[in-house]
Amino acid sequence: MPILSETLTDIDCNTKDFDQLIQKKRSYDINQLKYQLDQNISLLNEDQHAIFNAVIQAIDYIPKCFFVNRSGSTKKTFLYNILLANIRSRRKITIAIASSRIATLLISDGRTTHLRFKILIKLKLSSTYNIS
Repeated sequence: MPILSETLTDIDCNTKDFDQLIQKKRSYDINQLKYQLDQNISLLNEDQHAIFNAVIQAIDYIPKCFFVNRSGSTKKTFLYNILLANIRSRRKITIAIASSRIATLLISDGRTTHLRFKILIKLKLSSTYNIS
């Protein structure tokens, strides 16, 4: 899961879309997020807990980029949602993105990359998407 670190000077802050995004990202129910953490953090397995700690430590001290690559059914989405809840409960802004719409349905407040960043994808009648 990539963790991106940007300063406000890197973003065009003079747009209505930006204002709405910031407002939405600051409107989470902190008590609900903390409850979600209390209920779920103990359910992390050893590998998930190690990743969780590494990501949180990077956010607190030295920003890094992470990519979690595991086969299906290893509960990566569960880990992502706990990470998002932890970061959001500290009133930090997160943007959860995924490459497919199906993946975004499972991630808390997730969006596809092309939707969030307004990347135009030109489709043709002969366009296909390989799902394996």
